[in-house]
Order: sequence, then structure tokens, then C-alpha cells
Amino acid sequence: MTTTEKLELIEEVLRVKPNSLTEDTELNTVREWDSLTILSLQVRLSAINPDLKFDDLFECDTVGEICEMI
Repeated sequence: MTTTEKLELIEEVLRVKPNSLTEDTELNTVREWDSLTILSLQVRLSAINPDLKFDDLFECDTVGEICEMI
């Protein structure tokens, strides 16, 4: 999966505008980033990385850190 595909997936789950996130985007600046979104992202990514846990995503500071886990 390319970085662009990863970003598109994250944008889709967060329901933000396409191409609005970069790897450097700080999650605390994204209004949609909350515990429900983290859970939704975990469920969505479980097919790609079954070992991914809620806490792993919760501890991320940037979109790039999420991309590294995918």
C-alpha cells in the first residue's frame, strides 16, 4: 500500500476533505480525531494489521505515525 493510499484511507475514516492530510499533520489539530474515530480506524485497519490496538493509535501524534503502522 502506497503512502497516498494510506492517507486516503485515513481521510476516509476521519471523514475529512480528500488531500487534506499529510504525514506531518498533527492529529491534535484534526477536529475529527477522537476516541470513536480511533476505534473506527482500528476496525478498518485490522484487516491490514490484525495486531494493531486502540492504544497504539491513541498514542500517535501525527498521521505519519499511523501510516507507519499500516
